[in-house]
Amino acid sequence: MPITLDGTTGITAPGVTDTGNLSVTGTSTLTGAVSQTSSSTAASFIPTGSTAPANGMYLSAANTLDFATNTTNQVSISSGGIVTGTAGNLMLVQGTAQASTSGTSITFSSIPSWVKRVTVNISGVSTNGTSLLRFRIGPVAGVETSGYLGSTTGFAATTLASIQFTAGFDVNDGATAAAVRNGSFVFSLLDAATNTWSMSGTQGQSNTNNAAFIGGSKPLAGTLSVLSMTTINGTDTFDAGKINIQYE
Repeated sequence: MPITLDGTTGITAPGVTDTGNLSVTGTSTLTGAVSQTSSSTAASFIPTGSTAPANGMYLSAANTLDFATNTTNQVSISSGGIVTGTAGNLMLVQGTAQASTSGTSITFSSIPSWVKRVTVNISGVSTNGTSLLRFRIGPVAGVETSGYLGSTTGFAATTLASIQFTAGFDVNDGATAAAVRNGSFVFSLLDAATNTWSMSGTQGQSNTNNAAFIGGSKPLAGTLSVLSMTTINGTDTFDAGKINIQYE
């Protein structure tokens, strides 16, 4: 037979077993485990427990919805809609674009520790001098200034020129004060044990036919947290364009 709880009829027995329907028209609070073999329909289900169940949904912190299997948190959804799992983020996260119109460097900090890949995109980037663009990465302590491996080759009309890295990932594109740069650069975690990252990218100037290709690697003293774009001389000032990152 059906069992109906309508706010006025109570059940005093220590347990109820029934093969019919259970209809609850008010708010139901269950303090123990609930097991059923049929489907349930409700306007919403709001978990309140903060302890991971054997298999199920719970609330590990305020506004953070979690899913566990074998009593281990496997997937979390934050208040900002970021979905993370045991292997890292399950979605591509877009950073906030920064204007490259002033200053001698542009920095993205607080990159999450679970990140395995960072893509840097630039559009219309220009400086007031002739120094090449330089990318640097580092742990929470800040970008590192040595130990960069690899090289970059620049194309200026029919001329090729290459340089090797030492103090940063340098983009050799025949820089001039009028250079307007566009392109993408990908940083990927190569070895988590040594925090070694590989890097590759391409860049082309929209004011002339200059272009650059780049590839390298860099071991860090800790987990990647900071990425910056500056120039080799560190004194040229950005005066046009924008830069942003995506990470996953």
